[in-house]
Amino acid sequence: MESRVLDLLYPPRCPVCDGLVPIRAPRCHPACRTKLTPVGTDTCMRCGKPVPEGAAEYCFDCSSKGESSFERGVSVFLYEGDIRDSMVCFKFHRREEYAAWYAEELLAAQGTALRGFAADAVIPVPIHRRKMRHRGYNQAERIARNLADGLELPMYADYLRRNRFTVPQKELSNHERVRNLMRALERGPQAEWLRKQHKTPRRVILVDDIYTTGSTMEACSAVLRSTGVEHVMVATICIGGGYV
Repeated sequence: MESRVLDLLYPPRCPVCDGLVPIRAPRCHPACRTKLTPVGTDTCMRCGKPVPEGAAEYCFDCSSKGESSFERGVSVFLYEGDIRDSMVCFKFHRREEYAAWYAEELLAAQGTALRGFAADAVIPVPIHRRKMRHRGYNQAERIARNLADGLELPMYADYLRRNRFTVPQKELSNHERVRNLMRALERGPQAEWLRKQHKTPRRVILVDDIYTTGSTMEACSAVLRSTGVEHVMVATICIGGGYV
């Protein structure tokens, strides 16, 4: 009854066009869903970016970076067009309800890989408290919570913490970006509590909304590994291209 009342008060909206969706209908208009480009099956064995059919196992970015702190990445859509606009609404226009559909799509497209990883927990990429005050929520945490529910896993929103505000780092190399981000990250209160309880998760799924250069995921994965986590898989909704 409560959910029906909420639907009447706050009608669900399509995460692609932001138009109203009939109650009990799919969260996304079927016609809108066809406008999005899936990542496909030819992807980088490490980060999950698309690569040309028959190309090498790793994308250009991963081939040039060497070793990584995470083992594998999966995503759903190419970061372009309508899904890019959807992400803007999700992050900056308080459409946090889109997270449920994003998680559904992630499970539908990558559920086999996610379940096969046999994770112990789901952990979102943290945001700084300044962004939290301005935005009202951590978009990665909203996706992670829905994903954790679908996988029937615990979600630790405070396992990682940002201790300083970072500005866009477009002029920096990937190595410099990772180094700066690692300085802005630290283990959070949940990491300490789990360590004291001897319950540090061995395998975790690290969740964010978008994967572009991979520097954020690499920095977060490195800090996770420093807390005792042994295996990290990254999962995002959107991802950039894997070749030039």
